[in-house]
Amino acid sequence: MSESLAGELVGHVPRMYRVALRVVGDPDDAHDVVQEACVKAIRGVRGFDGRSAVVTWLHRITVNAARDHLRRQRRVAGRDLGTEGDLSEMLVSTESSPSVRAEMLDLYRTASAWVGALPTELRRSFVLTQLDGYSYDEAADIEGLPRGTVASRVNRARKVLLDQMRDLTAERASP
Repeated sequence: MSESLAGELVGHVPRMYRVALRVVGDPDDAHDVVQEACVKAIRGVRGFDGRSAVVTWLHRITVNAARDHLRRQRRVAGRDLGTEGDLSEMLVSTESSPSVRAEMLDLYRTASAWVGALPTELRRSFVLTQLDGYSYDEAADIEGLPRGTVASRVNRARKVLLDQMRDLTAERASP
C-alpha cells in the first residue's frame, strides 16, 4: 500500500467507525467492522482504480464489511444515529434550560430509534445521504445501486419518519 494511501486510510478511520456504528449499532461490533474494513482496503488497494474518491471506496468497503458482520451475527436490531455522549456535550454547551435540554435528548433518542427501526435498505440510503452528507450519486456508488433506487429508498424512509413524527405530535397535542 502506498504511503499516501495508507495515510489517507488512517485519516478516514473515524468516519469509517461512524458509518460502521450506524449500520451495526454496537460500538464493539463497529470497531471489529472497521478493523475488517481496513484489512480489506489494504488487501484490495491494487484493485483501487481511482474512478471514485478514496473516501467513497473506503465507505463502500466499510458498508460491505458491516453487512457481512450483520449476516454473520444474524442481527436485525435497531441502530443508533451516533453516540449520546456527543449529543450530551452539545446539549450541555447550549444555554437552554435543563428541561429543554432533557426534551432535546429525549427527541434525539426517539429519532435515533426511528431511524434504527427502518428496514436495512432504507436505513443505509437514508444515513448515507441525510446524515453522512453524501450525494445521491455518491451513495449509489457506495451501495452499488442505481441513483434512482437510492433516491426512492430515501424518499420512502422520509415518509416513514414523517408519519412517525406526525403520530408523536398528535400524541403530545391530545390531552
